[in-house]
Amino acid sequence: MQQSKRKTPSHGGLLFPLDMFRPTMLAAALAENLLGKARNILDARLVMTRHSASPMVLAQIEGSVIGDDPAGFWRDNPDLAMYASQVLPRQVFLYHAQGGADRREGFLVAQRGQAIAGDDSEQDGLPATSPDKVWPVARLCEQMRITLAELAGGFEGGFRVELSLMEPTGDDETIIMTLAGRAPAGEDDEDIADDDGDRPAPEAKPKKITAAEDEKRRAAQRAAEAKKLEERSESATRDLPYVIDDVGLVAAPKAELSETGILAGYLTPALTDALPPGLPAKLRDPLHGKPIDFAVRVEFLSEVFVDNTPLSRPTFEAKAEDATLAGVSVKRLEVLAPRLGVGTLLRKDRAMVFISRRAGAPLPEAFLLELLEGS
Repeated sequence: MQQSKRKTPSHGGLLFPLDMFRPTMLAAALAENLLGKARNILDARLVMTRHSASPMVLAQIEGSVIGDDPAGFWRDNPDLAMYASQVLPRQVFLYHAQGGADRREGFLVAQRGQAIAGDDSEQDGLPATSPDKVWPVARLCEQMRITLAELAGGFEGGFRVELSLMEPTGDDETIIMTLAGRAPAGEDDEDIADDDGDRPAPEAKPKKITAAEDEKRRAAQRAAEAKKLEERSESATRDLPYVIDDVGLVAAPKAELSETGILAGYLTPALTDALPPGLPAKLRDPLHGKPIDFAVRVEFLSEVFVDNTPLSRPTFEAKAEDATLAGVSVKRLEVLAPRLGVGTLLRKDRAMVFISRRAGAPLPEAFLLELLEGS
């Protein structure tokens, strides 16, 4: 493990949770993107560092291709997130942060080759003197339980590996085990402990994988992902809050708007078959033929779209209507949730809730107000 000594007011990179993936393929995907733009990556390296106290991995590119402004590089190359998300099994966050008097921050969330959310302080019109809690990357760090200073320092003290972008060869398993802080096969844990974390990660030898081995590995990954989704679904629908009104039923799974695999089960125009997970069986007959919808809290405006564009603060302020929920003033705007459909975004102060009913449809006001206020 090498320790990063760099702290800079200009930084950026990719953030993702450590999971089973192929680091060499990630490096190759980023290299493909940059070579397609005729960028010089002869000395470029992909540096991946795992946070010392969490499973988050920070992936950054070092070399002349970055120039003197790392934040500017990542801000100008958002498509790197889409390329990376085709290799990584879960969401990837591309972020950029410029400190100082010209402070600017932003991030983009990508999954399976598509951008699904994002936020940028320039779109929000934030003055440089605004408190940290309102800046996009600072808020993202809070959500991930890391600090902006740790991010600027490149996760100093974490396990670190490097790959050449021009020749990204190595044993993926060894690289992942190094990031996880475990001894590669054939090496004792005591050997790593004796080094006190000061030695670089071992050079990984290329490993040839047969087609049958690769298919077996992929099948195991798919099975593991299916199991994780099942466990996540069970967690999100346990003790499921819901309300029945004159229209039908609205449920509030403990899920994020990006977890479409969970939320899609609560989009039923007219119930004719089994109830979605978490709802008591006794509701089946009373709800027969009625719609089922969902409502979830939303962290960022850009998680939803208006006019085929991620929603920004200026657009929201220009288009949102004044409304009330149980006598409390809120803002309301009809939006599109990617892969879920049209619904209504409600905002009270900085808290937001999306409900899968169109603007103008009857709403369970007290229920939604509780979600907004975090009750």
